Amino acid sequence: MAADIGPAKTCDFTVVSEDWSRYLASDGTMIKVRIVVRRIVRSLELNPQGYPNFGIEAMNAVSVIVPDRLMGPPSKEIWDPKKDMGQELKFETLEEKWQEYHTADGFKVFVKPVLMKVFRYAKCNDYGEPVYSANIQSLINAEKLTQPSVAV
Repeated sequence: MAADIGPAKTCDFTVVSEDWSRYLASDGTMIKVRIVVRRIVRSLELNPQGYPNFGIEAMNAVSVIVPDRLMGPPSKEIWDPKKDMGQELKFETLEEKWQEYHTADGFKVFVKPVLMKVFRYAKCNDYGEPVYSANIQSLINAEKLTQPSVAV
């Protein structure tokens, strides 16, 4: 959970959409990111407009499509983020998609992953792709549902 929202409760929710946001790195690699939301919490108090504050517990999912020219043999040593030095890559945003969740108590919660930094490392994974790391921020917004949905 990114921020302290005060006294809160966990919301049951359904996943409406969790599509990938896409970026093109300066080395030609397509970087796809999304947020895997595991928990949605909301403040017990509502603001004057009738909205609680929302927070999420989530994991970042990152996938890459690497150009053939960057492929190499799998590294014998495992990548160590504390020791290995990566090269920061510039990137352009191709599309950033809002993910949507409906809470059982009547809200649409939207989460958008935003890629902030990306690094490429000299080591390759088991598929021969260079190892990449990404710094991703999550934006959260909410709307009221006209009819509360029941999570399945």
